[in-house]
Amino acid sequence: MRVLFVTAVMPSHYFVMAPFAWALRAAGHEVYAATHPELVDTVAASGIPVVGAGPPVDFARRYRERAGTGRPAAADPKTLFCDIADGMADDVVRFARAWWPDVVVWEPSALAGPLVAAVTGALSLRCPWGPDIVGRGLGRDNLPPEFGALFERFGLRLADVPEWWNLDACPEAAQVPGMARRLPVRYVPYSSAGRVPSGVLERPAGRPRICVALGITMTEVAGPDGFFAPRVLDALCGLDVELVAAVVAGQRPLLGTVPQGVRVVEDCALHMLIPSCDLVIHHGGTGTMLTAALHGVPQLALSHSPDQRFFAVHLARTGAGSHLPAAEAGPAELRGLVGELLGDPACRAAAAALRDAMTGLPTLADYIPVVERLAAGDGAADALAPIAQHIPQLIQQLGQQGAAS
Repeated sequence: MRVLFVTAVMPSHYFVMAPFAWALRAAGHEVYAATHPELVDTVAASGIPVVGAGPPVDFARRYRERAGTGRPAAADPKTLFCDIADGMADDVVRFARAWWPDVVVWEPSALAGPLVAAVTGALSLRCPWGPDIVGRGLGRDNLPPEFGALFERFGLRLADVPEWWNLDACPEAAQVPGMARRLPVRYVPYSSAGRVPSGVLERPAGRPRICVALGITMTEVAGPDGFFAPRVLDALCGLDVELVAAVVAGQRPLLGTVPQGVRVVEDCALHMLIPSCDLVIHHGGTGTMLTAALHGVPQLALSHSPDQRFFAVHLARTGAGSHLPAAEAGPAELRGLVGELLGDPACRAAAAALRDAMTGLPTLADYIPVVERLAAGDGAADALAPIAQHIPQLIQQLGQQGAAS
């Protein structure tokens, strides 16, 4: 098969798809990716051949400008995603018409993906980042109206958008209910950070270890004011715990004077650090959230933006952690919540249950023959047979649809 991955906006949006691209290449399939210029190096660093598409985006600046208008419609990320897709469309469609993929894999910010699938007739696979804040599980009926104008440029209508399958690594307990055509898959952590500092694999003797990993998105969107790791570390440094602050190299100066006893690791692979921790404090980013969930580690999400709040609320509903808006995270509140989470056996049990649910799902390798059959035009029920035990409701729905037709 020829498989085209389409991604946009943020490195973390691509990270959720990268392991699937590796799995397809390892199985002998041809894989390319397309993205806007700022993400070309990120994708290339993962080992996947990449095509640049459209002009530079500078998503952080454009999001700030739209959010500053005070108009909810302008701040809606879907309208911005349409703008970005419009800029990428000509280059991506030109490449797709020359290469002609059998499958298009895309993530929710990359609306050029379903466009290319419609233009080429390719199988369409969507990879949500986590709880589905963009699509709300509703499928193509939830595409923004602005998307119609983009389709008209290529002689299509929104009705021509092929129904897609959701290859979803978010555990069902944390996902929005009723996601259409959901294919659950085991999450594989990936990020561009690949260093493993000495000592991160061993648990400290006698004291809980807390990882503080607050991501890079808010630093990019809000500037230094969006980096609130220093006040988290200051609030917790008096507790009888080991604090490990995980930052990218560019954030290290923003930490200022680090409290005594706090260990700082730069550009660390979080999936190597998190298994040795008793608690992860993060910003509500889905990559950190799913990595902690995969390893059964309780979490505290300190959300800063509406999307982070959405993800954090869905996490808290599983019982595997708590959510506190960053604006409300004073020293007393932080110390109180951390103490509760470290001492709560119910939270640890819920985190372990989430881990067990995730590790029991089909792997990306298990999905290779499924995608091969779907792309070849096999009937959905036959194509999905290898993973049928994991999707009984979907199999039942497909059977009912077949009987009705």
